[in-house]
Amino acid sequence: MQNLKLSKEEEAKVMADLNKRSDLFTFRFLMIYSVFGIFISFYYDTWLIGFGTAALALGSWFILKALLPSASLHRYVASGFFGVFVGTFIYQMHGLFEMHFFAFIGSAILIVYQNWKYQIPLIGFVVVHHAVFAFMQYTGVPDIYFTQLEYMSLHTFVYHAALALTVVIVCGYWAHHFRKLTMDNAMKEIALNKRISMTQQLNKKLELATQKLKTQNKELEDNKSKLLSLTEKQAAMYEKLRTGGVV
Repeated sequence: MQNLKLSKEEEAKVMADLNKRSDLFTFRFLMIYSVFGIFISFYYDTWLIGFGTAALALGSWFILKALLPSASLHRYVASGFFGVFVGTFIYQMHGLFEMHFFAFIGSAILIVYQNWKYQIPLIGFVVVHHAVFAFMQYTGVPDIYFTQLEYMSLHTFVYHAALALTVVIVCGYWAHHFRKLTMDNAMKEIALNKRISMTQQLNKKLELATQKLKTQNKELEDNKSKLLSLTEKQAAMYEKLRTGGVV
């Protein structure tokens, strides 16, 4: 078992079904994020941002899946849009702190792919967005709405970014760990199937050998019967000759 290793083709086959289910799961959350973005447009009339972000996210998903059905680019784009939604939600709600938590939700959603690399676009966009918008609000640029405070101090930003990065690292770790478990289970299944196949082949050979032995036994019984019959005839002839000689 320790020497068994999946080939790239076998790994791709194992991940194909999982990615299909994960794509459906992720798309549903892109829809939820989109609907939520449109819903919160009521608060401050941010309809253009709400509908625009939803259209870009869902449109990119469908277009990339149609153009590159066997590629994983649409998953990286979905990860990036989970970060974009965080930025738009914060702006739409004029810096409401709770909107930052959507980054953590997006990171947790991406675990289903069991690929830590899909976390990179999300955290990359969030860190850049937070850095740029925090700096812009700090320098007095109007209508940034990054935070409900007057500005975010440097140490607050560092803690904020560090915590977000920590959550993403943890989610990335679990994604990698679950992938390892999936591959281990796949290797065990392949090893089990090989044993079953070998057992079936041995049973088939044993069945053929048993059938051959039965045939040989039947032939032996036939020969035995013939030999016994011949012996009886010879004994009868000998008895007849012996009796005839005495007479």
